[in-house]
Amino acid sequence: MSVQLVHVEAPLPAPFDAMTHDADIAGESTEYIAGAQRRPSTNAASRMIAVLDTFGGPLGVLGVSDVALAAGVPKSTAHRMLGILLAQRYIERVGNRYRLASRVFELGSHVSGLRRLRDIATPYMTELHRETLSTVHLAVLDGPDVLYVEKIFGHGGPPCPTTVGGRNRAHATALGKALLSRTSVDLVHGLTHDGRLDKTTPNTVGSVSALLVQLSRARDEGFATETAECRPGLSCVAAPILDWNTGRPIAAISVSTSAGHVNSARFRQRVHNASQLLSDRLTSSHALC
Repeated sequence: MSVQLVHVEAPLPAPFDAMTHDADIAGESTEYIAGAQRRPSTNAASRMIAVLDTFGGPLGVLGVSDVALAAGVPKSTAHRMLGILLAQRYIERVGNRYRLASRVFELGSHVSGLRRLRDIATPYMTELHRETLSTVHLAVLDGPDVLYVEKIFGHGGPPCPTTVGGRNRAHATALGKALLSRTSVDLVHGLTHDGRLDKTTPNTVGSVSALLVQLSRARDEGFATETAECRPGLSCVAAPILDWNTGRPIAAISVSTSAGHVNSARFRQRVHNASQLLSDRLTSSHALC
């Protein structure tokens, strides 16, 4: 079973003990522009990647000045590289601005590991949506973030402004907490340099020490919850999808609904059941190898 999908290379830790480790530490409006804090690139290849990466945020359509600022390159360099990407069909022009084009979508569809994960999980997600009538997400851990791999929703649930391929900070989401509860304490401490965590909303957990308490509980209970930490008015319950052979997380599945509803035992049990079925399926079939 390949677990590189979640980008976690640390060895599986012992169960969290929040008292022992107390020394330090769902939408487009909370997803951020990729590259906004990027350092200046030093060669042509890295500058080109930096320019392309700027389109990974929620804004989607960017001008030359936006790209230059986010990529950390001179405006003239951004203009020249945008011209190359335009000629190769990686971006397209919208007036005097640019957005990603179909060639990027085509390439992204060939990310085999994530595609297989999504294809295997979709029937389980569809059934979970039918049972709960709420938005269902599938995500993997990527650095300090969760990366959304699939999303299933209907007409009746509350708006949940997340996007497939979008990101949110792992510590602010139930998906991220479910995944982090099965990773190393060192990785959790690596989310910050000073013991504080970025707050997406006033309710977002603000310190690693408080996060570790939540992760310890999530590991014991088999699921994680959050209320209005990622998006005001929304709550979420998530459970990790595990490789039973190693205990490592492959992905996480969640249900998002109006704040307050997520504490229902019905929601928690159905999400947990779906994660167990997917763990069985992925471990037994070695489907992502």
